[in-house]
Amino acid sequence: MSLLPARIRRLTNAEYGASARALTRTATDPSGSFTPDSRQDGYTVNDAQRVDPVLAKQLAASAEALAAEVKGKLAEFAPCADQGAQAESCATEFIKSFGGRAYRRPLDTAEIDALLTVYRVGAKGATYADGIELIARAVLQSAGFLYLTEIGDGSSGATLALTPYELASSLSYLITAGPPDDALLAAATTGALSTPEGRETEVRRLLQTSAARDRIVRVVREWLGIDRIAMTAKDSNVYGAFAGVRPSMELETAAFVNEVLSNATGTVGELLGADWSVLDEPLKGFYGAPGVGRVSLPNRRGILNQGAFLAVHAHATETAPVLRGVTVLRRVTCNDIPSPTELNINVVPPVPDPSKTTRERFSIHSTDEECRSCHNYIDPFGFSFEQFDGMGKLRDMVDEHLVDNGHPVDSAVTVTMGNEIDGAYADSNALAQALSTSKTVRSCFARQVFRASAGRSGKSAAESEDSFVKAWEAAPEAEQGKIVETLVTYVKSSLFSHRRPQ
Repeated sequence: MSLLPARIRRLTNAEYGASARALTRTATDPSGSFTPDSRQDGYTVNDAQRVDPVLAKQLAASAEALAAEVKGKLAEFAPCADQGAQAESCATEFIKSFGGRAYRRPLDTAEIDALLTVYRVGAKGATYADGIELIARAVLQSAGFLYLTEIGDGSSGATLALTPYELASSLSYLITAGPPDDALLAAATTGALSTPEGRETEVRRLLQTSAARDRIVRVVREWLGIDRIAMTAKDSNVYGAFAGVRPSMELETAAFVNEVLSNATGTVGELLGADWSVLDEPLKGFYGAPGVGRVSLPNRRGILNQGAFLAVHAHATETAPVLRGVTVLRRVTCNDIPSPTELNINVVPPVPDPSKTTRERFSIHSTDEECRSCHNYIDPFGFSFEQFDGMGKLRDMVDEHLVDNGHPVDSAVTVTMGNEIDGAYADSNALAQALSTSKTVRSCFARQVFRASAGRSGKSAAESEDSFVKAWEAAPEAEQGKIVETLVTYVKSSLFSHRRPQ
């Protein structure tokens, strides 16, 4: 099995926020104003995250504000009966408890001594509370808090086993995007996490939490790029209703994924092929649905036919069949079709023409010798969504026909990829149903789960990814499409628990 290299990775903004809230019990969003995370293959969890000068200032400001909150709750965080005679003893206990929770492991003597020095600087000529505040500020900006290590105990060898506390942290952040709880740290202390069975027990326990469901929602959104819905804008002259339903589209994704996990099959097939969704009142009207809550939507099968996906992968004034098609190809079928830039092709967008439908305009790509080879794959996926406009609404109906620029819309496509997805489809709903039962899609989703979980993708992780897919294929076929079981397979494997030296 090809292992990932030993590494240290920075917490994402979401992970920092969850960690800071768990540590300081703040009611604020500590990372809400941070610069956006860098991404690898669309995922925020990756080992390319850095602390640049802008983020360093934001981290310092956040640490200062959070430390002030800690100081204001001294009796809760650092009680001390005699702040004169027992101040350093009390500070030491605070360092062990607060620092241990921040670093997600017991502190060693050198770390305790260093933070005690920080306390003395803060308390000198001031108060015990001031010293505690400075400790909190230091801890909240420390590498031990901001970074997760995957380096083992320093022993040499061809493979490195993660330490019990590294396993606890990696497992917790993978499943809940937050720090390990007391039960997980206890499992680390007893050595239970050193076995696949022990890790599986903890994974299944954590997967019952709301934090785990939130984490899975984030992974699904990043997988399809629909986490950008909150920042997606449309020309209000063309799509005047979009701003009013955009928040509902974001809510729909979370509610739908949670429903798939909690009250449905919990599979990628259900994500892609469900004939229902979970709607609020604004989205009910937008979709023309029969009600709110979980409702039947046979003409909007799965997450690809929901407003968030359709709106994100479209332009401000019209649909974008190329964007939609490329996204499905790359993210759902793992067909890594090259970009025009990689092929040194200068793409000229089709000129606006009110006498033609969007499909008629964009079909020009398949007539170009340079573009044809790729667009023969892209266009069928993209054109299948043409019954929906650029904000994800079903197009207007005229004389029993959906129309675009006054002309009937054609969403019928024929897919020819050389696998079981090949076939003729009336529209994106029929295509989504086929994708939902595809082995190619299930295998691709396993790869996407690995990329989102391992925090590395591309050529540098290709062998490790292939190793994971082989482990996934060894699982019972009935479990292969299940989101939870795919995560469990990863956590039980040595790809999770071991690393190779750099």
